[in-house]
Amino acid sequence: MKNYINNFTYGRELVKKLIIGAVICYTLALLFRASAAVQVGFMVAGMALFIAAVVVIVKDCRCPHCGKVIFLGVLAVKNCPNCKRNLVTGRKAKKVK
Repeated sequence: MKNYINNFTYGRELVKKLIIGAVICYTLALLFRASAAVQVGFMVAGMALFIAAVVVIVKDCRCPHCGKVIFLGVLAVKNCPNCKRNLVTGRKAKKVK
């Protein structure tokens, strides 16, 4: 098992896995169009994974310093938009001139 630095890095990795799982479920639903029951099953599973990803974002993807939820750009952001600290190291971001 991996050791995570903080909850934000754990949440970010879990959100990546859940979104990839949801995309796979939706793709399988498109491939199994002959059977309606299987297609609906994959669609429901994809929706459940996507909702789980949103719950993980709200619960775990918070800035470790100011506590603000980082919802948009959670997979790409490096600095907190509120307190301007690095989300992994905790250092203040350098000002751009």
